[in-house]
Amino acid sequence: MSNLTLAYPWLLLLLPLPLLAWWLLPPHSEPRRGLVVPFLTRLARVAGQQPGNGAAVARGSVWRSLVVSLCWLCCVLAVARPQVIEPPVTRELPVRDLLLAVDLSGSMATRDFQDTSGETVDRLSAVKAVLDDFLARRQGDRVGLIFFGSAAFVQAPFTEDLQVCRELLGEAQVRMAGPQTAFGDALGLAINVFERSTVQERVLIALTDGNDTASQVPPEKAAQIAADKGIVIHTVAVGDPHAAGEDALDEVALKKVSAATDGLYSHATDRQQLEAIYEQLDALETRKVETLSHRPRRDVYWWPLTLSLLVSMAYLGTGLALRRRLEARRSGAATLAAAAPMGLVTALAQFHFIRPLWLLALLPALLLWWALQRQTDAGRAWRGIIDPHLLEFLWGGERRQRRFGPLAWIGLSWLVLVVAIAGPSWHHEPSPFADDTAALAIVLRVAPSMETEDVQPSRQVRAALKVHELLKARGNARASLIAYDGTAHVVMPATGDAGIVDNFARALTPEVMPESGDAAAEALALADQTLAAAGGGSIVWLTDSISPEQTTAIAQWRKNSATPVRLWPPLLPGGERDDLEAAARAVRASVQYLTADDSDVQSLANAARFAPAIATDEDTRWAESGYWLTPLIAAMMLLFFRRGWMIPRGIGT
Repeated sequence: MSNLTLAYPWLLLLLPLPLLAWWLLPPHSEPRRGLVVPFLTRLARVAGQQPGNGAAVARGSVWRSLVVSLCWLCCVLAVARPQVIEPPVTRELPVRDLLLAVDLSGSMATRDFQDTSGETVDRLSAVKAVLDDFLARRQGDRVGLIFFGSAAFVQAPFTEDLQVCRELLGEAQVRMAGPQTAFGDALGLAINVFERSTVQERVLIALTDGNDTASQVPPEKAAQIAADKGIVIHTVAVGDPHAAGEDALDEVALKKVSAATDGLYSHATDRQQLEAIYEQLDALETRKVETLSHRPRRDVYWWPLTLSLLVSMAYLGTGLALRRRLEARRSGAATLAAAAPMGLVTALAQFHFIRPLWLLALLPALLLWWALQRQTDAGRAWRGIIDPHLLEFLWGGERRQRRFGPLAWIGLSWLVLVVAIAGPSWHHEPSPFADDTAALAIVLRVAPSMETEDVQPSRQVRAALKVHELLKARGNARASLIAYDGTAHVVMPATGDAGIVDNFARALTPEVMPESGDAAAEALALADQTLAAAGGGSIVWLTDSISPEQTTAIAQWRKNSATPVRLWPPLLPGGERDDLEAAARAVRASVQYLTADDSDVQSLANAARFAPAIATDEDTRWAESGYWLTPLIAAMMLLFFRRGWMIPRGIGT
């Protein structure tokens, strides 16, 4: 159940402040024109007025005092920042790290499994399909990936971004780690990966279809070390247990590995058995999480401001209506009144309004102010008594009026009050568990020219180091990595795990690129795709050259894309950098020069943070910024407790 509270209850101590304003501020004086006639007594009798001598301090009615006091109370309540405490939102933190070790040896290409449609597929395809379903059910766990063949390598360190793990798993290919099976080395690598884990429960699920033929560490020895470190290993065997040679399945070794760590051994000869095994593992390794809870607060300062606006307009509107009815019966002067003001004039076009329909209240406020302005005309009461051609010659005194008298102050106050109630805002307020930083696509050229050592230790290494610093500066903000030379490739889709992106950026070398050349336009297009999936963002482009052949393609890409691009060349000042900047004009990219310190990193991190993004997170909402107008509203309100600070008599009785 939601609760109402005050963020700054001590500000209620401002309630007696009007007494000081009434006591310390001098009475308000405003010169007015007067009627000069020799027959004043007779004229006053006709008009129903009682003439007096000297200046007079206008005094309000009881109703006026009640209205102003109520509006002041509403104003102070708004300054105290009333908030609704909403139902709690929770975030579940994983308390277990789950590592998957997948065999990519040559035997995984054997086509002896069937997919869901009944078609025969290779073992790896079946494994990937089943593991994809398994990962989809592991929301809340941190998962890592190890691929092994003749050697073992970490494809993804522990991450909560399971979508990235699923995509990396989907890109795995047979023999990409060599044709043999280094199962023991994969276990040893997994132990090293777990050394960097901070959670207590550590689980490894290892899948292989052959015996160990290439490891330097025997699987049984690695299993004993894992058991000593509290790591549980479940082994899953696929394939034919009766095969011979390198394709032979060493079930004895797999059973020993799982038994040594209190794990489970399973064997599958088809997809159905494989699915049953992972369902069993899913039930065995139930999802465990630690829950963080937060109760968000929603500003409702505009509630008392709305009451103040309605009361003040109703009071003055009623007084004006009563005055019109009296004028229908007789000619007379005006009544006195005041209204509660609120607000600050702001540049409407620069803000998003949370409650834009409240801006329609400006129309009745303007009409009421215009009617009040007409009512305060000093000559209006006499035009029905004295002929107009004589009236102009009977006025005495100067025709002067203060620029910001009570009536002008009311109009300004209503304007600003409506703006405050409409809820001006210029940024989203993220969930306490969300990140408000826009996504960033890092486009990195990986070419032989990037190994030039004019920038130490080399352009490629310096670019990777700068990417590392940029990712560190952005924290858990989402980032993707695109590498290109003759072809462009999405190395990593947008993920909030900067460690994965950093690892891949450091590992990129020209040798891993399939073709040499320049596919800059293709790389920028891929960056746009990753940003679209992440809800929008900007591109940081690290390259040392742009070939003339790419100029037209880049210009065509720019016509179809509004994504901000910042060029970050790993070059020293000189002709090469000048040529690159000239070529980059086709993409309308801003240029960030390489610096010896981290000023370039901070500049890019700040610029990327506020890049255009599509708000897709249901937990985000527009931040209430109208509250910061309430101190100004309170200061304006105090002036209405000044003696004589009121609209001329006859209005709002």
